[in-house]
Amino acid sequence: MRKPKIRELKEAVKSLVSKPYTTKFPYQEHIPFERFRGKPQFNPEKCVGCGACAIVCPVGAIKLEDRIDENRTTGMRKLTHFSGLCIFCGQCEANCIADKLGIKLSREFDLAYFSHGEDAHSVEHELLICQSCGRIIGARKHLVWAIRKIGHLSFAQGILLNINQEIIEIKSGIEDSKISRPLQRTDIFKLICPQCKREVFLLDENIKP
Repeated sequence: MRKPKIRELKEAVKSLVSKPYTTKFPYQEHIPFERFRGKPQFNPEKCVGCGACAIVCPVGAIKLEDRIDENRTTGMRKLTHFSGLCIFCGQCEANCIADKLGIKLSREFDLAYFSHGEDAHSVEHELLICQSCGRIIGARKHLVWAIRKIGHLSFAQGILLNINQEIIEIKSGIEDSKISRPLQRTDIFKLICPQCKREVFLLDENIKP
């Protein structure tokens, strides 16, 4: 019969005099360690509505839904996180473009739900819609974020120029009338999507789109 090693004896004695590692939850509140990966939470103030978290989520626990009115002039983007589907991998926070502050893993772990939907929490953002074709350009807050990132270079892009004018409260010199077909060169200074902007340049150069 093999005799126990000194190391094994040392561990056995140590376990007899040491306290158990487990906590007294639920009888006492348990506070997880600093980098614990708990329930992800949206921060409405920091989230820009880009949808990166929904794209990288490996289990589809984050749903992106764009809702546009019947006239295709206004819309809202809704991002919804379902905790019941989440595997708490942290990819949403790691790929958040808003300095990883738009959605963050909390230390909330005591989660229980009776049905799908009770585990949902969401954030909404205003959408910018193309005034010509009704396509979605993007979330307004996302474009404002892009302006702050690229600075004065944003004045060279029609859509961002429009938003810049709103931010600094300058009225556009272009008449604010409804866009009609065919598109005119001055329409590039209005809220139009990249596809319509391409049509403007092709028509301006007498090239058939």
